[in-house]
Amino acid sequence: MSPKQRPNVLLIVLDTARARTVLPGLESGLMPTLSRIANDGTTFTDATATAPWTLPSHAGMFTGKYTSSHGVHAGNHIFDPDSEPLASRLSDAGYRTAGISGNVWISPEFGFDAGFDEFSMKWDLFWDAPELSSVISNRNTTATGDTILDVFRGQGPVDLLKGALTTGYAKFLAERHDDGARHTTSRTVKWLEQNGTADDPFFYFLNYVEPHLPYEPPEPFLDEYLPDGADPSRVSNLDQDPWQYVAGDRELTDADIELFKSLYEAELAYLDTQLGRLYDTLAEQGILDETAIILVGDHGENIGEHGLMDHQYCLYETLIHVPLIIRYPELFNDKEVSGPVELRDLYPTVTDLAGAEPPADTDVSTHSLVPRDGTVPVRDSAIAEYLVPQPSMDALREAVESFDETATRFDRPLRAIKTTDWKFIEAPGDTELYDRDEDPTERIDIASMHPDICERLGTDLRDELGRLARGTSDETTISATKKERLEDLGYLQ
Repeated sequence: MSPKQRPNVLLIVLDTARARTVLPGLESGLMPTLSRIANDGTTFTDATATAPWTLPSHAGMFTGKYTSSHGVHAGNHIFDPDSEPLASRLSDAGYRTAGISGNVWISPEFGFDAGFDEFSMKWDLFWDAPELSSVISNRNTTATGDTILDVFRGQGPVDLLKGALTTGYAKFLAERHDDGARHTTSRTVKWLEQNGTADDPFFYFLNYVEPHLPYEPPEPFLDEYLPDGADPSRVSNLDQDPWQYVAGDRELTDADIELFKSLYEAELAYLDTQLGRLYDTLAEQGILDETAIILVGDHGENIGEHGLMDHQYCLYETLIHVPLIIRYPELFNDKEVSGPVELRDLYPTVTDLAGAEPPADTDVSTHSLVPRDGTVPVRDSAIAEYLVPQPSMDALREAVESFDETATRFDRPLRAIKTTDWKFIEAPGDTELYDRDEDPTERIDIASMHPDICERLGTDLRDELGRLARGTSDETTISATKKERLEDLGYLQ
């Protein structure tokens, strides 16, 4: 295909967006822009994240591999794939590649800028400023003078000025309005206005960290989505540290759960306004229908379900069932596709759209979602893995005042396989089975009633992935600066 025949690709990750909230929100008015995009595209109602949290999930999308193959997880934080990542593959095919990330895991510091011509973080003011992710997380972050000097040493006066302006913006202004979505959208709108109509197609990646914990929607949305009769002071008094609830240090009440869910919805409603700005810009530039828009949650969220908060320690549907919408009217005409698909299938889907050569690595998904003969291909089953618990039990103990030893039950690897009928979860020495039709919220484990089904699905897992094993950990220690930035998002190391 010539450049003119190949679509632009806009890959938008809605960090922590779960299907349980987003898909009903398409009908309820929670996210009108997303609904507008879905009405002109295809919604995949049974999309599965191959991992339940940001780092391994993005690595899966960028490599087309399962976690046990790409090897990026809580024990190994560096994205250094042994096959060509998605941005590199598209760059080789003649695409201009750019991206902005709101999540500190998905940063140049951890290798996720591989293959991008331009890559920025949500706090950056410029595309070509010094890389500052080693000294910046948000306005409250402190960094030693020596650390900052190490970053700026050897820079010319223009880069020094850009770096200084970015540092000041990140520390004092970046999060006065929101968690970065507005600034990220403004930079993307400007990029599209300057570059969107060039002859060569583009691949543009966005990670919006909304609605990730802590839930802090802008005030108009907070007011709109507060539960009826709720005192606004409850929001400021709500403890949003998820690990206290998980470790048994604090009780999660029904009122807490209701408030958390309202704040989560408010974050999504606000984020939808930023999606509207992007959508309108594509239309104004005359490139809407020649741009494949992919909107996806990298993982979901527990908001009290299964007694959990945040997105660790399980592979229930709250975490691995995610929204996936593709708008490209030339090819994606089905309103809904209900069969199983995996997020790692986005790799062959995007390379297929771009006319790029697929990699020779047999671990990479070849299951493109581009319709064949008018039909979107689906899978017989979908798989997810969780190889190293994050945070570790030691980190969890240190983070809370009173650690309930029953929480050590989370100290194990997991993997799961879903068919249209069944959901099977495997842990060392333990299995769970759920009837997806009769029990979609996974309340009743029926593994003991159906040993034949457990054996069949367990065999399917072993045939695909081998024996279940905990992921190995590298010897790299995370710096104090990294820890602080990750702790801003609730991650403990």
